[in-house]
Order: sequence, then structure tokens, then C-alpha cells
Amino acid sequence: MKTPFFKTTFLAFSLLSILASCNKTVETLPQYLRSGNSLVVANSGTGTGNLVIAGYSNKSANGYDAILVMANPLNGDTMWTKTFGNSYSDAFYSVKNANIKGVNKGGFIVTGFSNRANASSPTMLVVITDANGKTVTTKTYGGTTAYSQGFNVLPVADSGYLVSGLIQKSSASDRDIYLVRIRETGDTIWARSFGAKGIDPYDSINDAAYAAVEAPGGGFFITGSIHGYTQNGGKIFLMKVSSTGKELWTKIYNYGIGFSITLTRDNGIAISGSLQEGGRQDIFLLKTDTAGIVQWGGIKTFGGGGYNYGASMIETSDGGFAITGITDGQGNGNQDVYLIRTNSTGDKIWDKTYGGSDNDQGFGLIQMPDDGGFCITGLSNSGGSYIFLNRTSSDGTQGWVKYIQ
Repeated sequence: MKTPFFKTTFLAFSLLSILASCNKTVETLPQYLRSGNSLVVANSGTGTGNLVIAGYSNKSANGYDAILVMANPLNGDTMWTKTFGNSYSDAFYSVKNANIKGVNKGGFIVTGFSNRANASSPTMLVVITDANGKTVTTKTYGGTTAYSQGFNVLPVADSGYLVSGLIQKSSASDRDIYLVRIRETGDTIWARSFGAKGIDPYDSINDAAYAAVEAPGGGFFITGSIHGYTQNGGKIFLMKVSSTGKELWTKIYNYGIGFSITLTRDNGIAISGSLQEGGRQDIFLLKTDTAGIVQWGGIKTFGGGGYNYGASMIETSDGGFAITGITDGQGNGNQDVYLIRTNSTGDKIWDKTYGGSDNDQGFGLIQMPDDGGFCITGLSNSGGSYIFLNRTSSDGTQGWVKYIQ
């Protein structure tokens, strides 16, 4: 069984790989130095229709810079790249368009983490930029806590944003779900943490919120992982919180992590991510009603053996779903970018893999507004270390591919 490859541990693993390689005398290809973790289509301002990637890029043995890349949707050519960071590692996990009610028209909002004190003290980071990637506002959240990260930023319909992630308040405490509601300026409206309390004196519980969506009638639905010890995976959950951040109810499902959530056209809730059952790790798709009751007769799974990881899910223009992630059970290399297309009841229509001879991984997914095709961003270690960006047709047929350094 492969060790579960979850976003919370990915960047730390990458940094250790780089530092270790600095002491080697043999020449090896660099790996895991760059990644595109999230993708959005710019919807206004000077970059209408262009692709914007958020992720990280290695700058030196000290760590990483968080980066934004704008690319041409017709051919993937890079239009500009902006870096953000301090003395230690910084990274972005989520990017969204920031123009709400005409505020900062054409800009972007990103979240992730910044290591300001040392290489092992990440703090939840939010950066708001203009349409050209120039910083307008930079804020960190979590105060003097030992550890915090932002995995998703959600523009809220009336104003501002909700940032979801995790927080560890001291080196000896559990890691909890962390929600921060902010204004357009980045100023905090409220911050809430939720989490189970550990009963093992030699271990801590790791809870985290990876995605959020607004609930009909107000409040938010949150998904992620809950009740997970260091050596045992947590469980997929769906939590409803009020508009002021009060926990209203929580439903817990199978072992795994919910990485994506969307409110469907019929006012249901779809969740996707990675499901752990025994020695298997599969991609899952789960639909519930707004009370968290499972529909479709149960959870849909994809992968069919080996290691499979569902990083990002969207509802498609025809009411079906598309999921991207990683598989090592098929494709060309050790791991390949995986794209799954389903109908409106979660049954697979087709799946495709993309990548070269080494590890290639998909993290960000969008459906293009012009032809219904898809764009995926992630990373590629085939022949070097690159941000991976590709465009496909609506049936998954490969279009152009870009490897960005």
C-alpha cells in the first residue's frame, strides 16, 4: 500500500526532497520543484478569458515562492508570472476571481501559507492582487499559533470571502478546522475553529477544511477530513455553519478526505476527493441533499486498483461532473494526471490519463466556457520539474500541453 499522498503533506515532502538532493554527488533530474495547485478563468478586467494558475516554484535551497501565472487559453503560452514570498517557503493552494460588486475589478484572491518565522511555522496567507497580478493586500491569519494554512478561498455573494483550512494552536495541540470570514480588504470579520479532541496521549487529531460553498438561504457547507490521527486517516465530512460561523450540524461518511464541494443545479451537494478502504485509495464522488443525506444509493468510486487521488471536481455544463487527480493504475508513467467524466448520477462516461514517463499529477480543473473542453494544472516530473498545464476537448482528447518553469 502506498502512503496516502494528501495536500497537507505534499509541500513538506517536496522541500525535504530538494534539501536532500543538495548533498548528493550524483547528477539527478530535479523533481517536485514546481506545481500548479489551482486554476481559474479570469472573468473581467484586462485578462478576460485568460487562465490564471496558483501554486509554488522553488527559488533556492531555502524553499519556495508562491506564484501566480497568467496563460493564454488558446495555446497555454505564459503571459506573466508573479512571485510572492519571504525568506522561507510560501505556496498558494487556491485562486479565485476577486471582483465582487465592482471592487478590485479583474483582480484575483489567493490563499495558502507563508513561513515567516522559520521553515516549519506556516501561517495562513491571503493575497489580493489587481488584474496584472500586482499585490493590493497581503494578510496572514492565525496569530502566533504553531501552524495554520488556507486551502480554499470562497467569494461570498453579498461581500467578502470565506477562507477555509486548518489551525494548530500550539505544538502540543490537535490540528483543527479553521474558517476565517474576511472583507474585500482582507480584514477579519470572524474566525472560528472546530475539531475533535484527541484521546491518545501520544498522538494528536488532525482535522482540516479543504473546500466550502455557500448554502441556500445563508451560511456555508464545508468539507474536508475529521477525526484523523497521525497514523490513521480521517473521515470525509460535511459541515453546515451559519453566516456567523456557528456549527449547525456535521455529517461523517467513509474514511478519506473531501477535497472539493459544489452546490449542484438541483440544490444538492456534490463532494469529491480520496476514499480509503482497507489497502485501497480510490477517487470518490458523493451527492447529498442539503441535510447531508446520501443520494444515488451510495458513494461512487473510480480508479480500479492501485493508488488514486481525487484533487478537484466541478459540475459540468450538462449537469454531470468532471474530476481530476492522480492515478498509478493506468497511463504512461509511475503516476499520471487523471481526468474522469460522469453523468448527472455520478456514473462514469469516460476517463483519460495525461503525462510522461515519470510522476505527473493533476490538481486544478476548469471547464472552458467556449467549447466545453477542460484545462488541468498540476505538476510534471517527466524530464525535469514543471508546472503542468493542458487543454482537452469536451471528450477528453488531448489538445495542447505546456510545461512551465
